[in-house]
Amino acid sequence: MYIGPEMYRPLTDKARQREIFAHTVTRVEVETHSYCNRRCDYCPNVVGDRLGSNVRMKQGVYDRLLGDLAEVGFKHNFILNSYNEPLFDRAILERIAEARVALPHARIMIYTNGDYLTPAYVDELAEAGLDYMHVSIHLKQGDRYTDVYVLDRIAEVAHRTGLRVRFKTLRAGEIIIARFDHPRMEIETRAIDFTQHGNDRGGLLPDLSPEKPRTEPCNFVFSHFHMGFSGNVVPCCHIRSDRPEHAKHVVGNLGQAGSIFDIFFGAKAAAWRRGLIHDREKTGPCATCSAPLLLNHPNWRGQMLRAYRQYVQPVEAAQAAADRLSISPSSA
Repeated sequence: MYIGPEMYRPLTDKARQREIFAHTVTRVEVETHSYCNRRCDYCPNVVGDRLGSNVRMKQGVYDRLLGDLAEVGFKHNFILNSYNEPLFDRAILERIAEARVALPHARIMIYTNGDYLTPAYVDELAEAGLDYMHVSIHLKQGDRYTDVYVLDRIAEVAHRTGLRVRFKTLRAGEIIIARFDHPRMEIETRAIDFTQHGNDRGGLLPDLSPEKPRTEPCNFVFSHFHMGFSGNVVPCCHIRSDRPEHAKHVVGNLGQAGSIFDIFFGAKAAAWRRGLIHDREKTGPCATCSAPLLLNHPNWRGQMLRAYRQYVQPVEAAQAAADRLSISPSSA
């Protein structure tokens, strides 16, 4: 992950944009359509605003995304969903196949609630080029997490798909992780108690907000790229691209911008990185975010704070000094 000086101010050098993007962005998440068939209590979709007419991403916007990623030889995680249910619209098979051709070295992934899975659909997904499918075990609206329900639901998915299940992790009353055997792609299933491990999704779910404001830095705005079905790009997966409460957090729209690189290195995205690399209390939707800092390097936190002191703090200090020295018309 790159945390050098170009990350905190607008960058217009096209060659440098592409060089840094290829080096630092390891996760691209894109909604190919809008619809989700569920209203889970621990998801912003609980209000039911994803149950209306299905809106597909414009083909031109999707093609531009793939073209930009192909230009830098993107070879990391490419996730074809966000707050939608990817398997509701069978056009997902075409989107996967297009991505497979454009990004031959990427890891193409989806996260699904499993409601539309059949043996034939699983095989079609593998044939299209899907590498990984995560089947999330969700609760019925109003229900509380129980291991019995989760195990029954996993057994149901195994029965409907005809796949053998192997359990990996079972922490009673908290989390269950298992894998389904398939010869051509990795399929994992997971259930967690969101009352213990949920996220308030940028303040949209206040019942899941932690008591204390976040102070920890965040790596998402440095290494992730998230785009909703309308082409709106947001700083991270916890911001919904189409909710009016989050409209001011949109950093760009690919249908209007020249490239994904112009958005990722634009002024709005740079401002998010300036605000999330330090260890002070966070503001806005990040103030109540509980997402952990997930980095493999043992001293990433220290490196991020050094980058803040070197690249961001001097600019903040200069701006604060300028503000103190400025004279308003009313006081002149």
